[in-house]
Amino acid sequence: MNYFIEKISKNPKLPGLLIFIACAGALSSAFFVEYVVGIDPCILCLYQRLPYAAAGLFALFAIIAKPASFTQQTALIGCGIAFLCGASLAFYHFGVEELWWQASCSGAQPLDMNLQDLKASIMAEPLKPCDKKDWVMFGLSITVYNTVISLLLAVSSFTSLSIIRKLKANSN
Repeated sequence: MNYFIEKISKNPKLPGLLIFIACAGALSSAFFVEYVVGIDPCILCLYQRLPYAAAGLFALFAIIAKPASFTQQTALIGCGIAFLCGASLAFYHFGVEELWWQASCSGAQPLDMNLQDLKASIMAEPLKPCDKKDWVMFGLSITVYNTVISLLLAVSSFTSLSIIRKLKANSN
């Protein structure tokens, strides 16, 4: 922990920079898999990109803000909250893949549909089902890795915030 305190005290913009790089890397990987490898994402996969985009924007504010300022601290809180939302969404998607619960994107139809809505649903271009696993490594789908990575980034965001607050308190 002392190592991180020392690094952040020398460069208080480092947490924002590292978070921004992590977000850019995650989004770049997602676009690479979609457009280069050719694996189409389901709607939940697309939704899982949003917290990384939000955290990336918050990270930019943490980089450009005055060190230890209210803006930088608020931006780090925003990063942490975005990553917690991302972890929740990834875990939900994992539950859909494991058939623990159903989502409308896994092919389940609402029970209160009328005949015309049902026909329209059948005739519409089919969406990729959310319960299909496209990428599995060591028996775990990408949603598990995304859950763990998002939680680690949330902890890193809040830990960095704590360190910056302690350094600000010690400098006063």
